[in-house]
Amino acid sequence: MSEQIKIGWSRVDITPSGPAMLAGQMFNRLSNGVHLPLTATAMAIESGAEKAVILSVDTVGLRSFLFDKVREKASAATGIPVLNIFGSATHTHTAPQYGQILPREKWICGMIATSIGNAGIDPDEIRREKPDFVDSEQYYALLLDRLSACIIDAWNNRKAGKIAYGMGEAAVGECRRIVVENKGGVMYADEAMPGISHAEGHVDHSVNIMAAYDMADKLTGIIINIACPSQVMEAMSIVSSDYWGEVRKLVAEKYGENVYLLPQCSPAGDQSPHKILNRKADARMMKLRGELADEAIDWAWGKRAFNFEYSAARCKEIARRIMASVNEVLPVIAPTADAEPFVKNNCRIIELPPRLITDKEYEENKVQIAEALEIMKKNGSQYSGTLNWLMGVKRRYENPVKSVPMELHTLRIGGAVFATDSFEFYLDYGDRIKGASKAEQTFLVQLANGNQGTYLPSERSGTSGYGSAPASSLVTFDGGAKIVEETVKDINALFEY
Repeated sequence: MSEQIKIGWSRVDITPSGPAMLAGQMFNRLSNGVHLPLTATAMAIESGAEKAVILSVDTVGLRSFLFDKVREKASAATGIPVLNIFGSATHTHTAPQYGQILPREKWICGMIATSIGNAGIDPDEIRREKPDFVDSEQYYALLLDRLSACIIDAWNNRKAGKIAYGMGEAAVGECRRIVVENKGGVMYADEAMPGISHAEGHVDHSVNIMAAYDMADKLTGIIINIACPSQVMEAMSIVSSDYWGEVRKLVAEKYGENVYLLPQCSPAGDQSPHKILNRKADARMMKLRGELADEAIDWAWGKRAFNFEYSAARCKEIARRIMASVNEVLPVIAPTADAEPFVKNNCRIIELPPRLITDKEYEENKVQIAEALEIMKKNGSQYSGTLNWLMGVKRRYENPVKSVPMELHTLRIGGAVFATDSFEFYLDYGDRIKGASKAEQTFLVQLANGNQGTYLPSERSGTSGYGSAPASSLVTFDGGAKIVEETVKDINALFEY
């Protein structure tokens, strides 16, 4: 039976107070300023006995060692069951590392991902020149306090409201793996490269929107769900919420400062907001719109990725497209706003088959490790993110696991449903879930609930190239198929009531 829904919102600023080491690349970056502030946003939902909170965080990944503590703290203060709180990362690569400060002897230790905490740097040495440096343990403490407070405040702010949902379209993401000479996908291949064949995957331009209103039909907040990570600024040494920060500004300008934006990244492990094809024409249009002063850019990846003016303009251009879709959809769905949508939530742990490292992959990995060590020696380096990444393959070969657990959360609100996964899930899998879902509209959320921080490529991507290589993925193609099967099962069970 449907009952009156209560909705609460909250947001907190999670921008570091000083320079910090940024997560998301293979090399250490110390931030030298703030481009767009970082935000966490929570939406609380109550309908009869059903309680849930959705959290979105501007960070590279919401890891278990943080999110478990956040949920425990929020649950103790509100009485919401721990597993009724689900959260995800926008996957910006310009937010700080958080977690343990690793001593020198552990800088090369085969971690799953380098973003777990500060490695390869000595905080005391940095503070001699940057006394306001925020290290990864300090930022972890900030996140723990502010994310749990955000959830608690959203729960305490809940009031009777209404929900509407709908879908628009905006060209944001593109497949970042380009097949060259039919030998597999190459990430960010230059469109003028010899031997270019085709984009390995396709794109999903859908903009999934859920809007919340008060009982006077005033907009209170929006969930926007897009199949693309927020990584335009990914190589920069600057704190930024990327294109979502620009969307927040446009939402505030159009609908008011008190309207909340909760962004989500749908399965998009093979997607990127970087312009892969038709880059020159795209830059010219940004110049004509006044977003970019000069479209004359060196289009080699390195030069383009480190071009702040171009990247900042690209963030604004993506935000413009998203807002055009939002502005078109909201007037259409507003009359459908429902004060008593059916609400039901479910969460369980599923076990996935691990991607075991083969003898051949292990031997190839030893050669790659030796090469990385040689480069470090030549550069006089004490730390290499690439070496750390490769060491993870060695650790997995020597200590294989029997399964990889994943938290699967499904939440039905009226005819719409949310479903989570913990990986950078390739678009193919998301397509299959949406196609088999009984929901009118399916919001898929990747990098959720203590994410694993690794890719889950589709079978057509094979096992080579960044995103599909042994170091990139913990789970087999069969594991991806199992997530699809179990997610569809749980979604459709919610529509049997």
